Amino acid sequence: MSNATFISSDEAARLLGISKAYLYKLTHQRRLPCYKPRGGVLLFDAQELDEYVRAGRVKPRQELVARAEDWLNDRGRK
Repeated sequence: MSNATFISSDEAARLLGISKAYLYKLTHQRRLPCYKPRGGVLLFDAQELDEYVRAGRVKPRQELVARAEDWLNDRGRK
């Protein structure tokens, strides 16, 4: 058996800082991973929710500038 920590929809909405209605909308659109054992209550894997949040990371300007400079420097070498 896995070591996943499953949480309720109330806890998931609180963790993500969104309303329960928006949580259900995201699951209905299949944009948020969830589990529905035996067709019952929605459950969420806390680690998957963490990964979902981290996937939406916005890079700071400094990081974008550094990446652009690297790209421009590498382009001249090819």
